[in-house]
Amino acid sequence: MEANVFQLFLIILYGFFINFEKNSTMFGTYQPVTAGFITGLILGDVTTGLFIGGTLQLLSLGISNFGGASIPDYQTASIVATFITITTGQEASVGISIGIPVALLMVQLDVVRNTIGIWMVHQAEAGVKKGNYGAVTKMQMFGVFLTAATTGIPVALAVIFGPSLINTVLAHTPEWLTNGLTVAGGLLPAVGIGLLLRYLPAKEYFSYLVIGFVLSVYLNVPLLGVALIGGAIALIIFKKNSKESTIVTQNVGGMNEDE
Repeated sequence: MEANVFQLFLIILYGFFINFEKNSTMFGTYQPVTAGFITGLILGDVTTGLFIGGTLQLLSLGISNFGGASIPDYQTASIVATFITITTGQEASVGISIGIPVALLMVQLDVVRNTIGIWMVHQAEAGVKKGNYGAVTKMQMFGVFLTAATTGIPVALAVIFGPSLINTVLAHTPEWLTNGLTVAGGLLPAVGIGLLLRYLPAKEYFSYLVIGFVLSVYLNVPLLGVALIGGAIALIIFKKNSKESTIVTQNVGGMNEDE
């Protein structure tokens, strides 16, 4: 499909907003699955947006920028991958494969942003020493613009040049490479789940993992049904542990009173 000017404007605007929202209000619109949903909604294909965003969300689970470390930006990748997939009419798996290098490229842009941020801090400190407190405000506002532009400019470039460029590349791409990207995109959800299990206490709750696997694979229970069963089990365990903790606390309190 060919996106109209209004749709392109909304996606570019969202690209500028997403990194600002991630570092300020944090309502959750910066999550990859949400980014895919919103981009798909703008372009009229929510299903593809959710599929791409959800897959990239799996890859981002368990990853955080502790200590200011730069990590792959799967949010921006979700916007770019969803936009290119829908506008070029490709399979979602191909779009996911395109999103991975985009996420890795954004790591370098984040390093550049942080490097410029160091210079901005020095400029603000120099202004304070001279009694020019307005320099702090200027650097703060410039920082807000820089944060938004870090994702906004790549999204704008992808929106303006992406579809035609990708169509040209795909037209000259061998079929074996396209098939390889499709296979790789299909494997990525399994990789994301594997990364998630690495950070979760899977050994301690392995029996529940097996129950979920049996429900999904052998009994064909939908994913939402498996999630609801898992939530119910978690609630039962939580209430049981809370009740045991209350009993222990009461017993300890009774022993103290007897003493």
